[in-house]
Amino acid sequence: MTTLVLHRASLGPGREADVVVRHGRIAEVTAVGRATGDDRVDLGGRPLLPGLVDHHVHLFASAASLRSVDLGPAALVAAGGLDAALRAARARTPHGWLRGVGYDVAASGPLDRDRLDRVGVGPLRIQDRTGILWFLDGRALAAVVDDDPSRWPDGLEQADGRPTGVLRRLDHWLGHRLPSSTLDLDEVGRLLVAAGVTAVMDAGADNDRASLLALAAAGLPCRLHAMTRDAVVDPVDGVAVGPVKILLDDADLPALDDVVDRVRAARAAGRGVAVHCVSEVQLALALAAGVGPGDRIEHASMVSAGALRPLAEAGPTLVLQPALVRTRGDRYLAETDPADRPALHRSASFRRAGLWIAASSDAPYGPSDPWTAITAAVERRTAGGRSFGPDEAITATEALASWTGAPDDPAVPRTIEPGDDADLVVLDADWSELARSPEILTTVVGGDVVHGRWPTP
Repeated sequence: MTTLVLHRASLGPGREADVVVRHGRIAEVTAVGRATGDDRVDLGGRPLLPGLVDHHVHLFASAASLRSVDLGPAALVAAGGLDAALRAARARTPHGWLRGVGYDVAASGPLDRDRLDRVGVGPLRIQDRTGILWFLDGRALAAVVDDDPSRWPDGLEQADGRPTGVLRRLDHWLGHRLPSSTLDLDEVGRLLVAAGVTAVMDAGADNDRASLLALAAAGLPCRLHAMTRDAVVDPVDGVAVGPVKILLDDADLPALDDVVDRVRAARAAGRGVAVHCVSEVQLALALAAGVGPGDRIEHASMVSAGALRPLAEAGPTLVLQPALVRTRGDRYLAETDPADRPALHRSASFRRAGLWIAASSDAPYGPSDPWTAITAAVERRTAGGRSFGPDEAITATEALASWTGAPDDPAVPRTIEPGDDADLVVLDADWSELARSPEILTTVVGGDVVHGRWPTP
């Protein structure tokens, strides 16, 4: 097996070393000029980082979003409104279903079947920006909803015994009733490794063994880990099983005993849980159910000062999405009570409280690029340039570290040490540029280049 020497790798400001890679792992880290090997690449003092890990991403939804119609507020302004955007999309795709994403009800108005039927481009389904709601027109409803109301699922909104076209938390149900199609994850994989991401944790709440098989078959260039719905799942080669996902929703909270049972089932299977918590009531329920060390709180979007101590005492890892400060911050400033804003999307106060934190994208519901999140964590500014919780800002080094924990230990930053997998990123930039979307020169997984190139003399 070839021995590769990465000569003059910068492992931190003012620290250069030679890094030896053998059998897909880091074999040695030694003083510059002391390493020997079959191949030698001079990094010329460029930063060499552990590969980034997106600790919470929705791969299938990300693939679907790439072939969907963008219906976010900015896209609708550019298109001349919802009707114009949908009619243009139908002109580009004359047959089959249309799928819209990113629709913001608060910014663009409510939707239902009657509103969508007036556009007349169905069958049509539109997902709201949070991923919680789907809006279907009449043709789409006729294709997926049974004629027998007794078989309608919870989450299918009705008015006077008639479906309104609004579906809540019915992704799994809807997916099984749509025309079969194969989602191509190739572009998602290319985008991930181009940003320096070498491993992901898929956060699908309905992931089962079939989902794991589909992920394994996709041939993504990064390492795959996945949450699952059930505590016991038969293993699948190529996908490491992560925590059990518990999805909480304020509109339909489960009983405490039900959440306790799921936590206990995960423990019995030797696994932790990852609990979706975007509100204080969801966080309180998770803590009451016994979430603790080895478990994860996903999002932690709203955490009051009074909740910091009990959360720290419980000891779960918090998996955050700092990019939302940028992408949704202007909306938060316009719509939230000023008294509630300090509790939104904290970072620094979690660290001060002694909490373990890691970062993620939540793509496609947040930006997939980790460097957008790193910039947001450091600058704490909205897309409109307004300051948002400046006391929650962290340093660029801290922000980067939140992306380098191992998928099974997300809050502990990895370093480049002998014995580690050779999952690496070379920046064509200086360490001072971490918060300014540095250029990714090379991404390496298991010693193999999966994006970019090695520098040439």
